[in-house]
Amino acid sequence: MKIAVIGAGVIGVTTALELASHGHDVVVFEKGSGIAQQASFATAGFIGPAMINAWTAPGLPFKTLRKMLLGSDTLSFHGLSNIPLSWFWQWQQASKHPFYKLKLEALQRLAFYSQEVLTGITEQYGFQYESSQGCLLICRQEKDLKNYQSQLDLMSENGINFKILTPSETRTLEPALSEKQAFHSAVLFPNDSIANCRQFSLLAKQQANLLGADFRTSQEVLPLIPDAPQVIRTTSGTSEKFDHVVICAGIYSKPLVKNLGIHIPSLAVHGYTLSSSVRQLIDAPVFGVMDAKQHISIARTGQRIRVSGIAEIGPNKKPPEQCVSMLYKVLNDWFPGAAKTHESFQVWRGTRDVLTDGVPILGHSGIKGVWLNTGHGNHGWANSCGSARAIADMVSGRGCEVDLKGLGIERF
Repeated sequence: MKIAVIGAGVIGVTTALELASHGHDVVVFEKGSGIAQQASFATAGFIGPAMINAWTAPGLPFKTLRKMLLGSDTLSFHGLSNIPLSWFWQWQQASKHPFYKLKLEALQRLAFYSQEVLTGITEQYGFQYESSQGCLLICRQEKDLKNYQSQLDLMSENGINFKILTPSETRTLEPALSEKQAFHSAVLFPNDSIANCRQFSLLAKQQANLLGADFRTSQEVLPLIPDAPQVIRTTSGTSEKFDHVVICAGIYSKPLVKNLGIHIPSLAVHGYTLSSSVRQLIDAPVFGVMDAKQHISIARTGQRIRVSGIAEIGPNKKPPEQCVSMLYKVLNDWFPGAAKTHESFQVWRGTRDVLTDGVPILGHSGIKGVWLNTGHGNHGWANSCGSARAIADMVSGRGCEVDLKGLGIERF
């Protein structure tokens, strides 16, 4: 079959690879000049179900809004009009019992499956990219651990391996942690990992090319039309009909399907990343580290330190370099000697699409020939390979290997 994939971030690239491996004629349309240049460019890198957060929990919406209104170094918005009341209301409803637990379970299930698929793809094609095994959640205070307890309970139910560590045990595993920074405990997730999303995306694109996939960059797709939803029209004036269309365009997915009567309740949330060369390996983290209080991650991939975090809603006219003071602070709290501070940091601001219930839309759109693989928020890398295989199986008429309950468009 002839299949169009719209979007060439890690979601679109892995979807193209899976579809091409099924023998389909795949064409990928990307509005940018290259692949993995937007939300997939400088991700935190976490792979696995442990650090997944559905962005829904009882009381979380109002707690988050309060922090934004009062001013926070990790949460901010620029104009109340940028948070539609309908979106906030749906977020509030999704955060109630028992809905939030079901959403988190669906997200962890998808991430667990995706991790398995990623491992298989890496071995099958012989991909080599920067990666490291194991992740740590560091809790500055006892309440940080308590706030995470519901997720740990769900992990126990689902067989996800973890261990709660004392500060002494944590420092034995992660000797570069600053001796000056006290903390209550840490949670070790030995089966989660860190990997370079963009490196993997480039390798996956090359393999998809070898299987016959055609990547067309600098090709912006116009909104699909009801009379011919499988026809791809571009701003350059081209028009082409396909048997199926898979939407993998992140925050740009919403306008692509608006004329079809498909409502994607997404909100653009901006995040930041600092990247710098490692000063000395002995001073750099061994594991991927997440600060449980600030929700800021620190990871080393190869010779690079990457610090990621901050959730920002609405357009910010300030340069990215003026918005990342908390990222520097958290890095200096935990690994003050890790990065080459005499060299300039690369500061990146990316935009992700966050849905009201915090989990992606994965499956048929309800319109013949149109499929959705979007709304992954900041978990696109963690979910990419599993989501891609699930979509490819569905488009090809095969049975899915993962339970997709709670991930379809019908929930909205």
